[in-house]
Amino acid sequence: MNGLHISRSEVYQRDVATLKKYREDYYKITLHRQLRRAGYEEIEGDGESKREAGKKNTADNDEKLSASLSRTRAAIYELALCNEWEWFVTLTLNPEYHDRKDLKSYKKKLSTWIKNYNRTHKTDIKYLLIPENHQDGSWHMHGLMMGLPIEVLQEFTEQERLPIRILIELKRGHKVYTWEDYAKKFGYITVTKIRHLESVSRYITKYVTKDLAKTRIGLNEHLYYCSQGLKRSELLYTGQLTKELEEDYSNDYVKIKTVPSFDEAIGYFVDG
Repeated sequence: MNGLHISRSEVYQRDVATLKKYREDYYKITLHRQLRRAGYEEIEGDGESKREAGKKNTADNDEKLSASLSRTRAAIYELALCNEWEWFVTLTLNPEYHDRKDLKSYKKKLSTWIKNYNRTHKTDIKYLLIPENHQDGSWHMHGLMMGLPIEVLQEFTEQERLPIRILIELKRGHKVYTWEDYAKKFGYITVTKIRHLESVSRYITKYVTKDLAKTRIGLNEHLYYCSQGLKRSELLYTGQLTKELEEDYSNDYVKIKTVPSFDEAIGYFVDG
């Protein structure tokens, strides 16, 4: 850095907490062991030889991948929880219509099709989708949708020849739908009503795996796809806590607690 040295204490704040609003009934307090100050970018390899940096990068690959996956899961969870999703969907590709192994083409065609569908049907369908790779290299997607009118959906019945997982849901009294417009264009689809958004928000993050991340490297694809204009969490405050945080979750880097109201959340930051 041309002789310019910046101490870690200048770059990082220690034991600082953030307060974020996800919904009117969901606030998250995160206590960070250390948090990078705004305006500082990470500088890799300063003062190291290429050989030393190479060894370090190799040793850090697994840790970096884990951190990347953690950030991706957090982003998906945020988008899932901050928006009024109505449907959980599983989308597949019919090999007679499309190359099931061409994820990039699938994503592009699906995005364009939904955009055109919204225009021609006067709908406002939005989505958050995570691709999943079969062992044979073919793709399907799981995710969330909203703005999809129930009038365009058709119920499955127990009289049809259906996969066992759908029959089980029907016997439990849960309605499962297909969307014929999608099915005719792309392939098999199932649509179910979301009963508990927070549970579903946590559930869909399980599809973000190391195997998925590795396939992305070859495909140059993102680990999830979403509509533009979705709501995200709002950072309300950054500062020191004034009382002990009884966390719901913790690791080596953070402690996290969620609370249902702003008054309860701000009580961790102000005396009183």
